[in-house]
Amino acid sequence: MNPVLLATIPGLIAGAGLAVLMLTYAPRTIRAGDALTRLGEVSIASAAPVKTLAGWDKAGAWVSRRAPSIPFFSAPTAELDLLEIPVAQFYADKLKMAAIGFAIPLGFAAILQLGGLSFPLPVLFAPILAFIFWIIPDSNVRSKTKEARREFTRFVTVYLQLVAVALLGNTTADAALTSAASVSDSWVFRRIRREYQAAELTRTSKWDALERLGVTVGVPALVDMARTMRLSEARVGLREQLLSACDMLRAQVAASDKDAAERATSKMDIPVYCTIIPILALMIVPSVLQLASI
Repeated sequence: MNPVLLATIPGLIAGAGLAVLMLTYAPRTIRAGDALTRLGEVSIASAAPVKTLAGWDKAGAWVSRRAPSIPFFSAPTAELDLLEIPVAQFYADKLKMAAIGFAIPLGFAAILQLGGLSFPLPVLFAPILAFIFWIIPDSNVRSKTKEARREFTRFVTVYLQLVAVALLGNTTADAALTSAASVSDSWVFRRIRREYQAAELTRTSKWDALERLGVTVGVPALVDMARTMRLSEARVGLREQLLSACDMLRAQVAASDKDAAERATSKMDIPVYCTIIPILALMIVPSVLQLASI
């Protein structure tokens, strides 16, 4: 077989693998509305009737029951709870990625065998690449969780202002929290309303529910708001405290967005390098194969 063809096909396979990594780690421009829409769709899907698991989902459920509590194998339950992703689905995604990573070197070795070359090194790389692809879903969950917490914090600033506006009328702090949470149907406000419903069933206060939600989703601004409401049950200066907290939180969100934009800019070099590497491989491998055949 033509040595150039033998070099081109592995290069295409390597380029496909790099493309998967680029799609995973390349920075994306995500608007707040799009992110919340995506999270809302996840929430609706989780509320749907439970269907019979099949295929990868069955395998994911089996692994989730037997996975050891060690790094790279245990599920990030807090992050999955925030994103409302079932643990079985998380492990199913990991199994799919590991299978892809294991298959790429085997396919490379099979192509070499068809060309009459015996090169066992790709087979040795199969478990290593499978493990690398296995941990990709963990990185995806961490990235989505970070974005979800940022969006949650951004909507807490809106909620603070809505509660402050509700307190202008002759209403209690408890009623102000309830009415402010019913203004929007975004994922964040639905999650807050769900916590309030649970608080009514357990006969606990709404600020206790807010603090519990803030700890669960990892949003300190929500915990601070709950503590402010608890310490100001008499409503003395409560509205001013909420507006002051809202201004401080807006400044923190602006600083966080600026830092995220700078990090995204610095990551723009990754797609460039991932594009250059396959090109260099296509240029170098044919020469190496010709030298080896001499």
